[in-house]
Amino acid sequence: KAAGESRWSAARQSVFAYRSLGGVGASYFLEKQSVIIDFGAAYTKVGFATESRPRHIVPTPELRVRGQSGKGLTKTASEEQWVDVLDKLLHKLFFHYLSVSPKDRRVVICDSIYSPVQFRNALATVLFKRFNVPSASFVADLVLPLYLTGLSSGIVVDCGFRSSRVLATFAGVPLISAYRTATVGGQLVSSTLFKEVKASLGREVSAATANWLDSPGAPEDLMVRTSYVSFKPPGETDPSKMLHSTEPLTLRVDKGGSVVVSAASRWQPCERFFTSPEGAGSGARDYGPVDPGACEGCHCDTLPEAFLQALEACPVDVCAAVVQNIVVVGGCATIRGLLPRLALEIHTALKRIPKMAALADRLRFTPLDFSPVCAAWAGGAVFGSLEGAGDYTAADFQAGKPLPD
Repeated sequence: KAAGESRWSAARQSVFAYRSLGGVGASYFLEKQSVIIDFGAAYTKVGFATESRPRHIVPTPELRVRGQSGKGLTKTASEEQWVDVLDKLLHKLFFHYLSVSPKDRRVVICDSIYSPVQFRNALATVLFKRFNVPSASFVADLVLPLYLTGLSSGIVVDCGFRSSRVLATFAGVPLISAYRTATVGGQLVSSTLFKEVKASLGREVSAATANWLDSPGAPEDLMVRTSYVSFKPPGETDPSKMLHSTEPLTLRVDKGGSVVVSAASRWQPCERFFTSPEGAGSGARDYGPVDPGACEGCHCDTLPEAFLQALEACPVDVCAAVVQNIVVVGGCATIRGLLPRLALEIHTALKRIPKMAALADRLRFTPLDFSPVCAAWAGGAVFGSLEGAGDYTAADFQAGKPLPD
């Protein structure tokens, strides 16, 4: 009987302990979680804090709206234009995709470095006046992927739609002076590939695949399904020695049609990540910008050049720390072969600079357990689950306080 009572009491204690832990977990998850929004030029990611991936990834071409452009000048849309765009977009995100009331939800915005003041003001106006959210947090999107590594220092490389961006962060503080952008992005690569494939099609094939060719997602679909980055052996300077396929690819599209993508068209557009138009020779492709704002504010032509300039802008005692945690994110980070080629190009470039040669052996690229496309959003989900973050509240907005920088 005594043995039976001891077993019963032990079981009782374990059940109570489990129930108490379950109660804490239940109260934690029953709390209304923050809404995390990562605006992008191609896609916007939206979901809830404490979750490992966004609930929805929504195409948002309306975020590419721009104001009137003069000679040698490109400007963003006005605040009134942004209010109209964001009002419709956020209404769709909150009520159609998430099915939540924004009045009792904290909102975390994955904010782009140097995002236009008109956009941020319009976003705050829509959130607090139209949707009556209690508070909002504006967090630098290129810092958030570091939350997924467990380290507070590192360099985030974002291979995005319009351009590629590089930002160094040390001890949790983003080094804005070490922020660099490159003109190459998914829009440039996909449009170059699409033009080459479309020009090579015959009249019959063009007619059979007209629906697919005219769809707005055709260039991106073509890039995702056919493109890759060729591999250059270490120390090899002869372009003819690069490893790549020599066989064309037949790609099946809708309604039984198919297009043939040449072997060169599969990998040569991606060389724009590593080769500037000026250095490509007389036979270089036409990599002209797709839209007037594609190259606005960009510092460099290639991705390794942007990385080197960002690293040179860091203080001397910071460089050794940040190069040991390099995180590559963005839609183009999923292109096959990009990561090893980028690591090789950066290592080779560092070896050529005497004062940075020692850093070449310290390079460490951190693999993520999350998709590179959603890495910034996932970092925002981690940030949104933490306590103690200083939010910009509705009372601050009503009092006329400026938005946090």
